[in-house]
Amino acid sequence: MAKTRFDLSHPPFDLLTSSEASALSASADVLFFCDDQEILQAGGSVDSLYLVLKGLVREMAAEEIVGVYGEHETFDCRALATGKTIHRFETHEEALLCVFPRQEVLALTEKNPAFGAYFFATVSDKFGQLAQKRDRREWQNLFTAKITDAGFRSSVFIDATRTVADAARLMKEKHCRSIFVRDEERIGIFTTGDFRDIVANDVSNQALLKGHAQFSLLSCDKNDYLFNALLLMTQRNITRVVVTENGTPVGVLSQAGLLSFFSNHSLSIARQLERAATTGDLVQVTQEIESLAATMTIQGIKMPQLGRLIQALNTQLMARLWQMVAPPDVFANSALLALGSEGRGEQILKTDQDNALILAEGLDENEVAQAADNFTEQMLRLGYPLCSGGIMVSRKDWRHTTQGWIRTLHHWAAQSQGDALMNLAIFLDAETISGPPSWLAMCRDALRAGLRDDDTWLSRVALPIEQFQNHKMEGGFWWQMLNRDSNAKLDIKKAAIFPIVHGVRVLALDADVRVTNTFDRLEALASKNVLEKTLANDLAESLSFLMRLRLEAGLEALREKKTVSNEIDTAPLSTLDKDLLKDSLLVVKRFKQMINQRYRLDRF
Repeated sequence: MAKTRFDLSHPPFDLLTSSEASALSASADVLFFCDDQEILQAGGSVDSLYLVLKGLVREMAAEEIVGVYGEHETFDCRALATGKTIHRFETHEEALLCVFPRQEVLALTEKNPAFGAYFFATVSDKFGQLAQKRDRREWQNLFTAKITDAGFRSSVFIDATRTVADAARLMKEKHCRSIFVRDEERIGIFTTGDFRDIVANDVSNQALLKGHAQFSLLSCDKNDYLFNALLLMTQRNITRVVVTENGTPVGVLSQAGLLSFFSNHSLSIARQLERAATTGDLVQVTQEIESLAATMTIQGIKMPQLGRLIQALNTQLMARLWQMVAPPDVFANSALLALGSEGRGEQILKTDQDNALILAEGLDENEVAQAADNFTEQMLRLGYPLCSGGIMVSRKDWRHTTQGWIRTLHHWAAQSQGDALMNLAIFLDAETISGPPSWLAMCRDALRAGLRDDDTWLSRVALPIEQFQNHKMEGGFWWQMLNRDSNAKLDIKKAAIFPIVHGVRVLALDADVRVTNTFDRLEALASKNVLEKTLANDLAESLSFLMRLRLEAGLEALREKKTVSNEIDTAPLSTLDKDLLKDSLLVVKRFKQMINQRYRLDRF
């Protein structure tokens, strides 16, 4: 960067070339404003872009603070293109501002597409383009690579009427550990693991392959993301997947091949979970899951993908723990559910326990209660804090038979306010960890069949989106920033994450969208035209960014051996992250207004 009159090393000026920065700097002027002096009036014309050199500026929507700008930060970028600002800008304390002429800035937006994106892009585009400025490894990683990038062994086929001995000779000749088996229209796979079973069961080597090949193939298309192959291996605890092209097997991707392309240990964690014999073994696994989350955050994995991967590992861990603490009869006749963010695949660090049980009829109630209490205690030992709302299997209210759950869900749905409707919403996010998934499906189907066709009822379900209003949120947070409070922390869950998650959950319930993950719900709602595509994208990008901020704050707390919370310290945030946080909070505000209007929450 060439030497300029002003420091232009921060967004969006860091996107300029040296010559562009020099020219813009030469065109600038410097203005001084006293305390509480108006800089821009709402609805007024905007003929400049302002850069704060010293002092603090507040952005006001009527009497509500919606933004704070300090040193190295700019305003009003959004209004520069239209020439008018919708909000009022005024100094909180005397400020020295660098003023860039509007025409000079607009000329640069035409010459420099990246710089122009800062002013004209949608919020989601802005996240996509500006977030790339964050440090990342230079090599292509697993989460952008395709299966074809990693390579896979090409197909070797044999007919199902050939013998096991024929398969052994062919596999030796081709130096492969698996071959595909053709049985008329069916295609299966025969592996070295199948040889182990054949030897163990004294099966003749002259037995036909038709009776010993596996015809239920777990596969991924060759143009699918490598991450999806990793996720499938991790979820199903397998060492290889079939690679297909237009539905036809064309090769095999092995665990070794995947790990040689990208060195991470999520698969080895799954293996450790399988071998774990005591709860002490699981303690080590939880530490490795946290380490994996930290590593992948540094490598730049997006939050939706990381959430799903950690969910796959956490569900295996909890299923293994339940198997350890429950008597065989209880384990075999129960379904353990993850609720809340764990059920949605959006809990990356251990924040609390949200779980439930579906039980078969006839189980010994004392045995179930003892196992459930033990599970909750051991989860606490593994680092999962108790749920403040008591949503845990140790509470009798959260363990029922299928019919008991149906009655409970109908009872909750019949309520018009209080915890019952929130409990119902939480249950809608449930995911089966162990046991028959059909039991949860049966409960959900019965619930949806019995829901009230009542706009007022849906409005009451949506009402919690406003429950944290004026609770040291948004405006209170901005006041902390204005007062230069060194402890200016934001409860990011209450202020931003919960309103997105719950608002989307209510829209999904209203539109009969059956997926549970918030990002999947947003995509489905946009495809059904329930949400505008632009707003859905903005919400998805904002949620991903907010989750990353919470994750990074949580990892920092773990490094300092502090309790993980939902509060983030905004003081050390970069200029870029502060800017993206402001954009995210504005997206949340816009979404809350939409939910408020759609369900007429002002009635309550």
